[in-house]
Amino acid sequence: MYLKRLLGVLGDRRRIAVVTHRHADLDALGCALVLRDVLEGLGREPVVVCPDGVAKDARPYARCSEEMPTDAEMAILVDVASLAQVPPVDIPLAVFDHHAVGDALPGVREERPSCSEMALELALEAGVKPRRESLIAAALGIYADTARLSRADGRTLAAISAAISEIGPLERYIAQQEEDRALKMAKAKALARLAVYETKVGIVCATHVDAYESDVAAMLVSAGCDVAIAASRHGGEVRLVYRSHRVDVGEVAARMGELLGGSGGGHRGASVTTVKMRATKADLPALLMQAVRALDPDPRPLR
Repeated sequence: MYLKRLLGVLGDRRRIAVVTHRHADLDALGCALVLRDVLEGLGREPVVVCPDGVAKDARPYARCSEEMPTDAEMAILVDVASLAQVPPVDIPLAVFDHHAVGDALPGVREERPSCSEMALELALEAGVKPRRESLIAAALGIYADTARLSRADGRTLAAISAAISEIGPLERYIAQQEEDRALKMAKAKALARLAVYETKVGIVCATHVDAYESDVAAMLVSAGCDVAIAASRHGGEVRLVYRSHRVDVGEVAARMGELLGGSGGGHRGASVTTVKMRATKADLPALLMQAVRALDPDPRPLR
């Protein structure tokens, strides 16, 4: 299913960089680690690269470099819908991703609930048994990216079941610690800046934060917003993160990327637009308004 496509883009290249998106979450890391193990089993020489490191919950399993190896012959971008999610790479690129909408690259792209389950299916197809640490990260990645399996289907459950049969119950690994103060503050600030609109697609909630935009957007959807949009600034770029249970926000992210001169993509329920621009915090509400109008040209503010 995946193996033939992957081998087709690899050709005879041996030294492969497996590159996650910036600040890799558990799903990106788990996917990358399993893919590394598969490539090793196929006689290649992979190295996992996590630009800007990994998210806090992924740190116990981080086995990656933040820098690209100078001798890599190809980079496989893992869990990357848009090239804006990774630093510039000047070697041939391929993709291994679970977002249906994204930049056109050779490789493997399929709409699935998580990237880690695709990597586990690839391992089974290739006859490679991943390392224990890779299985743990992949299982946790599936659990996190599917909202505790609420978006899982039969294939997802089969993949995580196979991993759990090797590593034991997930409760051994799921962090029970309280949210850190920085995340709590980000959520509080997001609520203080929140704008809510009634639109033809439902209730749209838009806000901006300094960090944790994905967590904030997920919080808003869980609170009842039909679409949540969270904007943030990161150096010389702006990110618009979208979440929804009922609207195809992958298409919205791609359209906003074209409109703003950036790039965007993702899957139906989770996506991102990234734009290279020097914006101030005061610029973010206007950008959010453009994103809201991409959903409905005549949104009605809720007072």
